[in-house]
Amino acid sequence: MHEFRLPGVIHFGCGAVEKLGDEAARLGRRALLVTGRSSMKRTGIADRVRKLLSDSRVDALLFDQVEGDPSGTTIDRGAQLAREEGCDLVIGLGGGSPMDAARAIAAMAILEGSIIDYVRGKPIELSSLPLINIATTAGTASEITPVSVVLDEERQLKVGIKSASWFARVAITDPDLTMTMPPELTAATGLDALTHAVESYLSTGATPPSESLALRSIALIGSNLRTAVADGNNRPARKAMAMASMVAGMAFANSSLGLVHGLVHPIGARFSVPHGIACGRLLASVLRFNTTAVPDKIALVGAALTGKSVEKPEEAISAVEVLVREVGVPLGIGDLHITDAQMPVLAKDGLVSGSVKTNPRPVSEDDARAVLEDARKERI
Repeated sequence: MHEFRLPGVIHFGCGAVEKLGDEAARLGRRALLVTGRSSMKRTGIADRVRKLLSDSRVDALLFDQVEGDPSGTTIDRGAQLAREEGCDLVIGLGGGSPMDAARAIAAMAILEGSIIDYVRGKPIELSSLPLINIATTAGTASEITPVSVVLDEERQLKVGIKSASWFARVAITDPDLTMTMPPELTAATGLDALTHAVESYLSTGATPPSESLALRSIALIGSNLRTAVADGNNRPARKAMAMASMVAGMAFANSSLGLVHGLVHPIGARFSVPHGIACGRLLASVLRFNTTAVPDKIALVGAALTGKSVEKPEEAISAVEVLVREVGVPLGIGDLHITDAQMPVLAKDGLVSGSVKTNPRPVSEDDARAVLEDARKERI
């Protein structure tokens, strides 16, 4: 038997954001609109969303304090504001960080204590305020998933926390909202989506539905990411990448992920490497580690990515490396100047994430360090 969960309603397609007003009015009358600190204002998307809400007679209180890595302090502050202002709905707008923060704020508006209590293991015993998430990037799929990645500032560690009750009531994926992404962000989010799809497909928690969705996502990324990076105005490529991100999210929300998503959190927190970039840098090294466990599946990843017959896992890993290079992202972590003394800490912290439990090959601290050492090798 397999269980498969998704948000209550998903709106996908160009212009899908126009559904926001009706959906918000169905769920509440006073919304906390959670965004990042600048991009949604700069692009005018925040103003458009607020007008859609106003036209449907939903009051919107703006909380635009979310950092690149949403911290426990910020989430607690947002939840307190939601309670004080009587918000009965939370709306996340942006990339992964604002949507992750919105999910956690919606939960903490009802739960007691700090989000860090729950990051460190306190059971989640209550549901949350209704949540709508609107994606403006094509990579994190946070609109689809029940996961929030939170920065534990005291430990300088990013940790994913999830609950089956944390799915958004409404998820909106509108490719038109991604048209303003610059090439660097397009590459980063695309590699995040690729890593989601690959790790979901290889996960020990994979099911037939999640595997099908993951392979579809990989194929879409292989055919469209280069174009989206090179020509951000290419609407078909943008739509394909939005679809790739969304279906990868559907897959990993149900299968979980693997070692890449364990290791990228301490690297991102300590060396300020954007999440998607860190995923792209580490993916090939983790695939090499996993080759002995799932060689046939890795070969199928290569076939989906290239559209060609791939018989050996090494060919698939090479195809991943070529794609990463061609969208302008370095391979590995050799240029980050990580010291020998830091490597054991990164390896240990990389095993904190629950996603490591579903990696296709069991991982010890020594294994995690070996993967990091492989990624630290210079590759031309």
